[in-house]
Amino acid sequence: MRKFAVVSALVAAAALPAAALADISYSYIGAGYGALKPDGITRLDGYTVEGSVAVHDHAHLIATHVRAKDSPFTARRTRLGGGYNFALNSQFDMVGRLGWSFTKASITDVFSEKNDGVFGQLGVRGMARGIGTDALEINAFLTYDDTEGKVSADVGAVYNFTPALAATAGYSYSSHLQTWNLGLRYNF
Repeated sequence: MRKFAVVSALVAAAALPAAALADISYSYIGAGYGALKPDGITRLDGYTVEGSVAVHDHAHLIATHVRAKDSPFTARRTRLGGGYNFALNSQFDMVGRLGWSFTKASITDVFSEKNDGVFGQLGVRGMARGIGTDALEINAFLTYDDTEGKVSADVGAVYNFTPALAATAGYSYSSHLQTWNLGLRYNF
């Protein structure tokens, strides 16, 4: 077990200089743990899947899906859209996104509700250079989702182990719903 730990530490240390070359990526796929906490309901645990593809230096397509469950409650949210990004400075981009959102909430054998509508996001993504690492991306968005009829504040971080492999974390808060996610991302 110690040999494995030593080898893992050496591999991680070797990856750190490569991570210094990391930059904001608009082409990636990722997956991980996701949780939803609607008002009045226990936390629902599940998974998230996300992806983005840069179609131009300043444009990208996005897709996200989260499914969470705690019997008898189940919730799903899928978003498909496009975004425009431009550099604010050498570290940060301003990002705007618009797309379609689909939600479904159900209680087994009792209730099921589906909604769809538009969503919009405005925020910033940037590399947190100057705080001791060149491998950390931070992001913050305000998101309006028509299916929820609320504005949420979303924050997240992406730690790049290498230019291609990263760990992600995020939190979103609105007056009736909180979401969390932890995952891995592959940048291409």
